[in-house]
Amino acid sequence: MKTISTLLVGFVLWSNALLAQSPTTQIGLNAVPLLNRTLELSATWTKSPHHEFFAQGGYTFPTSSSNGNRFQDFYWEGTTRGAYLRLGARAFFNPSDRFRLFLGFHITNGYVKQAGKNTTVLNCLMAPCPALEREAQQDNYLLSAGFAGGVRTSITQRLAVDLGMQFNSFVGGKPELMGQDIYTPGYGRKPLQPVATVHYTLKGR
Repeated sequence: MKTISTLLVGFVLWSNALLAQSPTTQIGLNAVPLLNRTLELSATWTKSPHHEFFAQGGYTFPTSSSNGNRFQDFYWEGTTRGAYLRLGARAFFNPSDRFRLFLGFHITNGYVKQAGKNTTVLNCLMAPCPALEREAQQDNYLLSAGFAGGVRTSITQRLAVDLGMQFNSFVGGKPELMGQDIYTPGYGRKPLQPVATVHYTLKGR
């Protein structure tokens, strides 16, 4: 929570400084997280075609998940949900071209809540035994950092699309989650994942 608060304070101060200079403002939607029941929106500010600053926020809706199945002696079943805030910047290598190559760096603070039950299967010699079940839930705050690269192309004067790849790495080690293959808000399922973001310009050129 302390990290999230620090990021929010920095974001507010940073935004006020940018808005005082009348930058170009864009809003965006990353389509890739939608495949994992996650809505990711972004806001971008720039005063130069050579670089830009951005903030992204996302929410993962409750999703059924598990770390095993009924053929194992012990497993967890439940739901996973969470949210995240990401701050970063991008540099463009050919800002005057229609297809603009970019490379950016970001830091992400996320929250994951898992709730469900642990099931222990007992092996009895004489007859089937009922499984033992107990409630199991946990909250995790996650910090990760990484970079993204790709290409931006303009569709219309105000509409553009980013296509590329994003790499993330946990800061301080990977957290212990119930179900290691789940979609982690702000991180994804794997360190490397695609990006497909649509941007719409609200203000500026």
